[in-house]
Amino acid sequence: MNSIQDLIEFARIDTTSAKGRGEEGAKFIKDYMESHGIEARLIRHRSKNPYVYGEINVGASKTLLIYNHYDVQPAEPLEKWNSDPFQPVIEGDKIIGRGVGDDKGSLMARLQAIIEMGRPPLNVKFIYEGEEEIGSPNIDSFLNDYRDLLRSDYVLWEGAGKGPSGAPSIVLGVKGLLYVELTVRTPKDLHSMYAPIVTNPAWELVKILTSLKAEDKVAIPGFYDKVRHLSDEEIMFLKGDRKSMESALGQEVPNDFQRKLVEEPTCNIAGLLSGYTGEGSKTVIPSYAMAKLDFRLVPDQDPEEILSLLQTYVKNAEIKVWGKVRPYRTSIKSKIARSLIESAKEVYGVSPEVIPNSPGTGPMESFARILQNNQIADGVGVEHPGSNIHSFNENIHISDYHMSREWMKSFIKHLAQP
Repeated sequence: MNSIQDLIEFARIDTTSAKGRGEEGAKFIKDYMESHGIEARLIRHRSKNPYVYGEINVGASKTLLIYNHYDVQPAEPLEKWNSDPFQPVIEGDKIIGRGVGDDKGSLMARLQAIIEMGRPPLNVKFIYEGEEEIGSPNIDSFLNDYRDLLRSDYVLWEGAGKGPSGAPSIVLGVKGLLYVELTVRTPKDLHSMYAPIVTNPAWELVKILTSLKAEDKVAIPGFYDKVRHLSDEEIMFLKGDRKSMESALGQEVPNDFQRKLVEEPTCNIAGLLSGYTGEGSKTVIPSYAMAKLDFRLVPDQDPEEILSLLQTYVKNAEIKVWGKVRPYRTSIKSKIARSLIESAKEVYGVSPEVIPNSPGTGPMESFARILQNNQIADGVGVEHPGSNIHSFNENIHISDYHMSREWMKSFIKHLAQP
């Protein structure tokens, strides 16, 4: 097995789900698994891109389900890449190409590690999705239809790599999401001379948006009532590097930035639109003002409950819902969390960063709820802080790729222990 060359061959296949591509990539990974003795098949569900399912049944009492996705983000703008994004290149210790970090690299490193183990000490199931980069719109229906096939004791998520401190990163959950559009309307645009006597939707929307925050906190009554705060042990494992974060964001961040990212829910203005924005002046009272908001939610907030609170609080705007995802967090005391922590220490020689939940969002809660499995965690990945996932010149270190494979072997051995 030429592990790096196999990854490069996989990464050459354009699996951009936003452009409806993925079939060839799904077939590649199915054929790869079968060529190494793993039972595999494509599952064509409601999605355009098929799911890839694989299984190694050794008759053990415990089963690990491994989740990854084979689709990638669009590579554009192409002119920002130093090379063709779908013709990966090696420069020193780096592989550069679309998907090598998110998520084809982690998918292949894990799979190759298990193949090298020969007969793993527990049953292993694989499920690879082709729509993750467009929001996994069909994942709930898929999990409902195939819950028996996917039944397992543990779920290893898509692949957290190294954190800002340089230590391996383990993520035990995700934030949830409520994405809404607020709109204020009047019958028609008017001359601005009528401003003393008529309603201006733009001003009304500004008032609403201003009322949603107070002293950097969300002002909606009841918004924080169900926030689950971090335990002392969860706080102890946070290792965020402030300088690295400031360098990545181009802004100053507070000393406790990582705790805020994990523990605090948010109300973010994602977009604003109203009135005349062309060249020069136009004295007009617009008839339409719109804002898009995303609320990042933490355990145990429910997007349905937060929506109800928002609807009660905001009286003078239409509210359209574009997305709802529940948050999720696995206990740091769980078997899968402990196995990831101990195996990371064994392979890397340092204590890992353990993040109770990512500041981002994904369908982890769907797996927990539908498959009735509360042992789900993310780790054993190939990314590093400079991997530029979703951006140009996406890259990983070859040394990290090989270390991830060793971490996978150690993790499975720890997980199989009583």
